[in-house]
Amino acid sequence: MSGYAFFPGCTIPIVLPHLEAVSRRALREVGIELVDLPFTCCPTAAVREVDEDAWLVMAARNLAVAEEAGLDIVTLCNGCAQSLREAQRELEDEDRRDRVNARLSEVCRRYSGVVRVHHFAMLLHEMRHSLASRTDGRLAGLRVASHPGCHLLRPSDVMGFDDPERPVKYDEIVAALGATAVEYPGMSQCCGFKMFDADRDASARAIADKVDAAAAAGADVLLVGCPSCFQQFDRNQVVAQRATGRQRTLPVIFLTQLLGLALGFTASEAGLDDHKLSLEGIDGRWR
Repeated sequence: MSGYAFFPGCTIPIVLPHLEAVSRRALREVGIELVDLPFTCCPTAAVREVDEDAWLVMAARNLAVAEEAGLDIVTLCNGCAQSLREAQRELEDEDRRDRVNARLSEVCRRYSGVVRVHHFAMLLHEMRHSLASRTDGRLAGLRVASHPGCHLLRPSDVMGFDDPERPVKYDEIVAALGATAVEYPGMSQCCGFKMFDADRDASARAIADKVDAAAAAGADVLLVGCPSCFQQFDRNQVVAQRATGRQRTLPVIFLTQLLGLALGFTASEAGLDDHKLSLEGIDGRWR
């Protein structure tokens, strides 16, 4: 069992608690021990746009909390992983780190730069061969279109996870879990979540384009590992239908839910009952 400082982020515990529940159980079952620590917001890029120094100090505080516990961080959120990793990059500058640590000293903390930040998909990909030995064909009938999401792939020199233009690692996890990975055009394209409030029509087109491409390729579900992407495809597909006039829908599933199903969780145990867009009608493909 490997221990990690668990960084669930803000959105999942508050808006999508069923994803936190299944993630805790599924990751524990594959040997990833999640240790709760007093983290705050990562913070998001929105904070950085307003006050970069505040963003860096807040991120450094979280990193220091994990360092004090002697644990690397694992997060359930693409945005959190990107924000914390980008902060680490900025803090490689010694002068900037000293200035940030001067602020952190006010709360009796210090960041030294030894902690590592992982998105949970990074860990699952590293252990994909052992995961394959844990499944027994439960997902053999399920066709999965992967959507890794922008912030897990870019900037690639910071995230270091996959090719941002031709990502393959989500599909390799899908194959390890016994499902069929479906290739479709536009896998690396944005889900449009950040545009939803600013330009709802553009956001709706981003959803519809992704759904149309994946459905045309024969996918049963869209696979995500980001709470923003999850909300976009689960909550906003009906909005996209109305805005674009397109009628196709495709249910979404979070990567730890897929992991749970591969391990033998029921649909209820995997939190599928809490989705806005029902998976009813395809559940027989993993039983």
